[in-house]
Amino acid sequence: MWVLPLQDVNSFYNSEDDCPSLGDMRAFWSAYRGWLAARGFHLHALQKRDDMHDSVWCPPTVTCAAPLPYAERCIDDATRTGAFQPRTPNLKCAPAQDNHGRDVTIKLVNTYTDEYRIYQDLIRCEELFGQEFQGVLPPVAILDTPYRFSFIVMPTWNDCNPYRNFETVGHVVRYMHCTLKGLSFLHSRRVAHRDVDGHNVMSNFYTLGERGEPAFMNRLVQHGRSSRILYCLFDFNMSVQFPLNTPLRECRLVTKDHIFSYSPFRPLDLNYGEYDYDPFAYDVACLGNMFRSKFAAIVGNIPDIALLFDNMTTHVICDRLSASEALAYFDQMVQGLPAHVLERGAVLNASLELEDTERYWSLLPPELATAWAKYRTPPMPLRYKVLDYILRYRPAGTALLYIRCKLRI
Repeated sequence: MWVLPLQDVNSFYNSEDDCPSLGDMRAFWSAYRGWLAARGFHLHALQKRDDMHDSVWCPPTVTCAAPLPYAERCIDDATRTGAFQPRTPNLKCAPAQDNHGRDVTIKLVNTYTDEYRIYQDLIRCEELFGQEFQGVLPPVAILDTPYRFSFIVMPTWNDCNPYRNFETVGHVVRYMHCTLKGLSFLHSRRVAHRDVDGHNVMSNFYTLGERGEPAFMNRLVQHGRSSRILYCLFDFNMSVQFPLNTPLRECRLVTKDHIFSYSPFRPLDLNYGEYDYDPFAYDVACLGNMFRSKFAAIVGNIPDIALLFDNMTTHVICDRLSASEALAYFDQMVQGLPAHVLERGAVLNASLELEDTERYWSLLPPELATAWAKYRTPPMPLRYKVLDYILRYRPAGTALLYIRCKLRI
């Protein structure tokens, strides 16, 4: 039985069987309401609703406008208020406002974790608190307790990005730019995200003329609602950080210690019994797989994106683009696009299945497909097929894993 206030939430993270109930966590947040208010953060009211069994967080009707990294709340537009609608309490997160009336979300994090140390690093990054948007959601405060957990305070953004709402090619371009920029920034801080997926991307509307446009907006001439959306990466509970002076290509993690991700966009980097792997190349492939899964159809509008997809996801890891290289290539590719291309309607893949590379290469003009054939990802070599066959059988697979582990190959 959980007691209040919780003095140690480690078991909340380490054991699904020992996870507190929704009622326990509702009581936990209520117990810390006064403690948080004394430090300038006021939890939303919890109210019972007739149409719901559980209590929900009910946000104040008024919020204070603030520059990035804070988000805009538009009460009159349901597509913009997903993060601010009354919602059932989350186990680890609670919505609040600070003393200035700005919307924030407070997350419960174990203090002795990579996630906590990454938040400590991000809050010191001045670049994340200016108008030159970096594509990463930073904390605005870290509240330590006498126990083995802390409260991480972040701006509240909308955490729902349904691809069906993507209206134009320009909307897709904006999404790709923001997420590439965010991943490039994290990697520059030597943070490997390790769970790049659509559910770890947040969105935010901003008001033209009031906050100043990010620099890349000057190259994306659009009109309408989709021209006012930014996206950022967040959630570092599976992330790791290396020393800042370590070259990216020298950063390796032992495969057996990898935290399994349920992302459908995982590459095959860890599928053949490798002793260790490059977590930064892994991130790039995850993002590239997400792009080609959802956005392959825009190859017909921007042919160079076929090359970007292949070079972000190639199984030849040493040839895979880094996040910064992919961002630079993407920026160069889209900066000269005419407005009529960006304003075309976007047709997206409704499923989570990865696009067959043959399909999006078939969208290229025949002469381009022929000229660029040498840049395509080569077929998987025979050795991977042999390893895959061996790993299907438990005794042989166990022996193979043991040998690769001992020899570190």
